Amino acid sequence: MRTIYLRKDETDYTRKLLLDMAYLVTHNKIRLPKYYFEDSLYLPYFKDKDKKEIHKYFLSKEDILSEDNDFYYFKFPFKTAQVEDAAI
Repeated sequence: MRTIYLRKDETDYTRKLLLDMAYLVTHNKIRLPKYYFEDSLYLPYFKDKDKKEIHKYFLSKEDILSEDNDFYYFKFPFKTAQVEDAAI
């Protein structure tokens, strides 16, 4: 199982948040603790197999599928091979 990070671009750096990979693989959903959620979090991905251009899938309040006391749940509309995994 490989690691996948959500990212947030700051002024001088890019912050990374590790996804709960066990939950993602089992349910095909992103499970994000509520205290990690903020505007401009994104998941870098490739639309095509050439892996030439990186796109950003932003997580927003409108994209929340469900929530409980501690987590927000978002859809994961990609195959894990489409997600960019290079560490910055």
